[in-house]
Amino acid sequence: MSKPQNAWVPGNTSGAGTNCTNCGEHVTRQFARVFGDNADIVKACPNCATYRELDTADYHRQ
Repeated sequence: MSKPQNAWVPGNTSGAGTNCTNCGEHVTRQFARVFGDNADIVKACPNCATYRELDTADYHRQ
């Protein structure tokens, strides 16, 4: 059985990615998909907020 062509690999940072709009730190596309808003825009990252803060809906709505 072959591996799908675009399979996600944990820790893979290849690709465009994005930056935190708060501090400018680079984040992966996977991070933006999970912690970003509906357009994958990241309002805060581990560089400028705690994971507890990132998990709240307040950061997704800003």
